[in-house]
Amino acid sequence: MTKERIALVGAGAAGGALALALHQAGYLLVGVASRTLESAQRCAALVGNPPATTDPAPAVVNADIIILATPDGQIEPACRAIADQGVIRPGQLFLHLSGALTADALAAARNKGAEVLSLHPIQALADPVKGAELLRGTWFCLEGTAAAISRAEQLVKALQGESLIIPAERKALYHAALCVAANYLVTIESIAVTLLEQIGIDRQAGLKAILPLIAGSVENLSHSGLPQALTGPISR
Repeated sequence: MTKERIALVGAGAAGGALALALHQAGYLLVGVASRTLESAQRCAALVGNPPATTDPAPAVVNADIIILATPDGQIEPACRAIADQGVIRPGQLFLHLSGALTADALAAARNKGAEVLSLHPIQALADPVKGAELLRGTWFCLEGTAAAISRAEQLVKALQGESLIIPAERKALYHAALCVAANYLVTIESIAVTLLEQIGIDRQAGLKAILPLIAGSVENLSHSGLPQALTGPISR
């Protein structure tokens, strides 16, 4: 099966990581658009040097799959701006990477005949190169039409990942679960470091001291599951 051509709109850490991971899996990037030409060019250099631009139109027109990787608040207006340029054709797949928004944020593309999808990688992506490594074998949450999900599953399989398919009305609950899992973890460790500070341990030293404990707890979760991974006073 011939792999579909991909365009990236929004060349930040998450979009860059996904584009690079797909490029490494054999997908052709036909365009990268970003708010600044510098960021578009930087990302394009990682994915085979497709045309880089601040205007999404020339990238989108030649792509089968368009990844909108802008911040959440810009997804809907960016999609609407692309639709207004008249470059969307029926059969294209538009997807965004938001964990909070549904595929309805891409209604402007759907109204032009495109399939729309929310594809959210369940991973912390802070850097395109490291992020591309982390995306291989990870889980992705898919929400959208059946046709869009089927095409997106091919992307996930190419990354050796797993798909978690949810209905649109459960997207907020899904996002809340991930916030608890990731953001609350960091918050709790900040509290732990603050407690260590009160006995005279420097913040950096305290963090270094507890990182192996955190890693061990995560390993126990992976190996033993819930609730067996729980240890210490709370388990007693």
